[in-house]
Amino acid sequence: MGKRYFEDITDGEHLHCQKLAFTQKDIIEFAKRFDPQPFHTDEIAAKESIFGGLVASSLHTISACTRNVVEAQGDVAILSGVGMYEAKMFNPVRPKDVLSIEAWWTDLRRSKSKPDLGFAGIKCKVTNQKGEPVIEYGYRYIIACRNSS
Repeated sequence: MGKRYFEDITDGEHLHCQKLAFTQKDIIEFAKRFDPQPFHTDEIAAKESIFGGLVASSLHTISACTRNVVEAQGDVAILSGVGMYEAKMFNPVRPKDVLSIEAWWTDLRRSKSKPDLGFAGIKCKVTNQKGEPVIEYGYRYIIACRNSS
């Protein structure tokens, strides 16, 4: 399939995202660089936390899921991100968790002032291997239109 433009995307169209596994090493390395809370970086401190063990940063979870969502988009003429939908977190991600991402296009609308541009969102629901909800969030994009009519 070639490049896809705003006109090629349909509201409710699902993306086919790969599953995503989290390792203890990945959780600790990401947290040490970007979110060094002790329950993300230190197994002993994490056991004494409200989580009762090591958990991934929500930033790590969103970042890792974003890669899978972007890969599932294919060659879409995205010009820029313009925002995110509210992120709601339900259950922590732990080492050895495998996440499934349900993602779909939504809120499509053509720009009134610039008819060669469209706005589109992607909403995401992420669950773990037990089917428990992990996080819900989404992105807002500007996408090029094939034509301006």
